[in-house]
Amino acid sequence: MAAPSETEAIAATERWFTARGLPHFIFRYSASRDVWTRAVPLLTLVALGEVAANAPSDDFPVWGSVLACVLAFAAVLGVWAVANRLRHRPLFARPENVGLVEVAMFVVVPALVPIIASSQWRSGVITGGANVLLLALIYVTTSYGVVPMARWAVGHGARQVLTVSGVLVRALPLLLLVVIVVFYTTEPAQIAHALTWPLIAVAVGFFLLVATLFAAIRVPGQVGELAHAESWAVLKERTVPTPAGPLARRLPSRPPEPPLLSRKEWLNVGLVVLATEAILVLLVGAAMFGFLVILGTLTVPPDLMHTWIGEAPDALVSFNLFDTKLAVTSELLKTASFLAGFSALQFTVALLSDGTQQEEFLHQLREEMRESLAARAVYLTAAIRRART
Repeated sequence: MAAPSETEAIAATERWFTARGLPHFIFRYSASRDVWTRAVPLLTLVALGEVAANAPSDDFPVWGSVLACVLAFAAVLGVWAVANRLRHRPLFARPENVGLVEVAMFVVVPALVPIIASSQWRSGVITGGANVLLLALIYVTTSYGVVPMARWAVGHGARQVLTVSGVLVRALPLLLLVVIVVFYTTEPAQIAHALTWPLIAVAVGFFLLVATLFAAIRVPGQVGELAHAESWAVLKERTVPTPAGPLARRLPSRPPEPPLLSRKEWLNVGLVVLATEAILVLLVGAAMFGFLVILGTLTVPPDLMHTWIGEAPDALVSFNLFDTKLAVTSELLKTASFLAGFSALQFTVALLSDGTQQEEFLHQLREEMRESLAARAVYLTAAIRRART
């Protein structure tokens, strides 16, 4: 098979970066070209929907509301056409670049419709604020490749579990020493019985929030370690299994040093590291939840749960096993959820505080991130050289 051309290798490497949730590694990555243009259909649909919802008024007859909608639609499409006309492009062509003016219009124009149509200032302010939040969500989600990043992080976690059933086999015993002792005391069941599901969810969410904040604090040190300069010989070897491998073979004998990570690239790497660690922690928490539900169902029959909480438990599923009545109770699920959240927090602290556990659980992540950074070094060298010719 013929080796890919430089253009093909560069394009393949850029797709590879995006698939790994690292779009900011792409040379001259631009929000106006690479983020907002992809969001134009969604933003247009949202703007038209807001116009349809806000233009009618109770003070208008039916024909007046219909006319207001038509005029508002025409205003939105007119803004699009004028923007294209100023750029000497077909009136209703999809824009190639979306700048500050177009983004501001998306916020302002739909917000003005209820104000002009029926003096509904509150509705206008709410519409404008919602559009600002939507733009922020779209920018973060698209610019940092949140969807492919999550897909890659989940795949990485699944590969670890499949190849090292070890993540769970080695992590759970450390947690079970504490959790099983607590599980067989009456207090967790009593707390679970007293609390509603929303409060249990808040408690579990608090555990996960603390775990996330603890992991985020450690990210700068992890990214700094990953970004540590390696020799070109090592970098070229790391790129062999990547799409940047063919580019490495075309490097000059003395290639220049690759650019340092920019602020956005640094943040992009940090988000990938944080997302991957979060998936690993969630896998451990889910495994602990499943283990406790099975253990509790088999060893805490409804009569014992009745004794612990002082009244009949809320049995969701009942069955007989070896002439013994067993049940999955609401109290058991709440207790398992609470202790699984606690386990996730404990595992996070142990994972990021113990060098041995970091080497055991995060070694593969570090190697894959170094592979991505090596591909970036080779890719940028080729892309910058090509841009200068």
